[in-house]
Amino acid sequence: MDSDNRRRRVTTARHLHDLAGSPSEDVSPLIAQSWRRSRQAGVIPDGSHLPQLQYVEDLDLRRRLVRCALPILDRLHDDLSDMSLSVALSDEHARVLVRRDNDPVLAAKLDKVYFAPGFTYAEELVGTNGVGTALETGMAVYVDGAQHYHESIQYFTCAGAPIHNPTTGRVEGLIDITGLTHTSNPLMRQLALGAARDIESALRATGSIKQQLVLGEFLVACRRRQTAVYSLSCGVFMSNEIGSRLLDPIDEAFLREEAQSMLDPSRVAQFDLRLPSGGSITVKRTLVEHGGDIAGILLEVEATSRPTKTMQPPHTVPVFPGVAGSSLQWNRCRGELTSLAATDANVILKGETGSGKLTLVRGMHLYKNPQAPIVVVDCSAGKSAHEELRTALDSAATTIVLRHIDQLDASTDELFAVLMSADQHRYPARWIVATTSTDGDALQNSALAEHFIATVEVPALRHHPDDIPDIIRMHPAPHRETALSDDTMRTLKKYHWPGNVRELVDTLKHVLRAKPAGTIAVADLPSALSSAPRRTMTAMERVERDAIVAALRDSGGNRVAAAKLLGIARSSLYRKIDTFGIHV
Repeated sequence: MDSDNRRRRVTTARHLHDLAGSPSEDVSPLIAQSWRRSRQAGVIPDGSHLPQLQYVEDLDLRRRLVRCALPILDRLHDDLSDMSLSVALSDEHARVLVRRDNDPVLAAKLDKVYFAPGFTYAEELVGTNGVGTALETGMAVYVDGAQHYHESIQYFTCAGAPIHNPTTGRVEGLIDITGLTHTSNPLMRQLALGAARDIESALRATGSIKQQLVLGEFLVACRRRQTAVYSLSCGVFMSNEIGSRLLDPIDEAFLREEAQSMLDPSRVAQFDLRLPSGGSITVKRTLVEHGGDIAGILLEVEATSRPTKTMQPPHTVPVFPGVAGSSLQWNRCRGELTSLAATDANVILKGETGSGKLTLVRGMHLYKNPQAPIVVVDCSAGKSAHEELRTALDSAATTIVLRHIDQLDASTDELFAVLMSADQHRYPARWIVATTSTDGDALQNSALAEHFIATVEVPALRHHPDDIPDIIRMHPAPHRETALSDDTMRTLKKYHWPGNVRELVDTLKHVLRAKPAGTIAVADLPSALSSAPRRTMTAMERVERDAIVAALRDSGGNRVAAAKLLGIARSSLYRKIDTFGIHV
């Protein structure tokens, strides 16, 4: 074994020596794009100190990525033991998880710039670097010396290669090789790529074992009971025949999202779940373990109630000015907000970005008191937000909206809480509504959050796509009848809309600028709407995706003809359609 290790070290050293000074693969366009992104993000390259980096103390070093990567990291560290190089593993958020050093001088320099476990080297914080830029682009990169955006890390050369989940295609993490600039060599990029591929192979091997275990339990559960059974393992979601009939596509997509959070062992084993359609189900969760790790989960599901087909009386859920939609999910949200507004109970609206939180509040305010003013305070504005709130509380506004309440820092949060507490003791007390996104836990220790009575969930657009026709009639061109073909409407309803209502409105405005008259066909829509990729695509993949969608649209969906138009083999076209999630 020692002779094999020595032979690998000698071979690696010889390759690095032979390739010294040889030109690297041309990655200058990636570096240039990274520099532009860094400037737009406000990362400042001057000065000898990095900006304050995010630090996470409680790293998850038991996750499958780390267990699969450690043997490869140790082997690579052993192979490079005669060279002044450092090998590191980061997670998908650019947080350094593990670092292996063989040169104490290099290790001390890396510690000085906080390239150490727990610190985040995301491109938006540090600018161009081997970890953040590789994760941003989804491609292996080689960043040499002055190509780094920040001055304090221009003494290093680093190569980073993303590690993809072989089942889902999502980025799991990154392998990075770093050295001082005068010892750098383009082969570092190839070594990082090779290590990333080895880790992906290890992930594939352990994933297949876990999936087989979960599949076995899934089949046993299907034979044991005549009920709906679902399973989730390594990103793969399955259902039996009963399950496929029980839930409609929107409810099944919702259950799949919820299943990710059910992997947490602390969750209860049986609970009721409210569905976007308005019905509810009872879920019995069973964890499947492998070697002390969670391989996946089984969900046995029974319907406890179904959405009623009888429409409620119109006066029960009032129509808000400027608010479109009549689905069960949207009506439920409006109904909860109406009840709270009637008692002036302060409320937090929680929902994804662009889901219509501010639109709901404005509509409710106009319905409740159309003559009175409403004031919106942007809590992400920093210190000036405090003065904005003070001015709003001194005004005649009967409704005050605190946008992005989750972006308040601790000191401003306390100031807001003091002002709001004083206001609530006045008569009449005004109605205060706060909005927040669904991600993050910034409000768990918030003093301001204690002054709110309830939280109302605003559904994402993908959970109420039946409201898309109403939204289109109201927003993009209110003075023009927007005509869409049936195929176009089906495409809009099938798309997952990560930007929610805001993205829908912006998309239709773009289409109407290009086609101000006539019926909008599927071919008039952006290519992205005919794709649902399982991972973030690179710029080159997006160009490739757009070309494939255009060819399929030109050929009427005929894949044989599309392959001829593109000049590629049918097998390659089928593989890319599956990878990019294209549906035309």
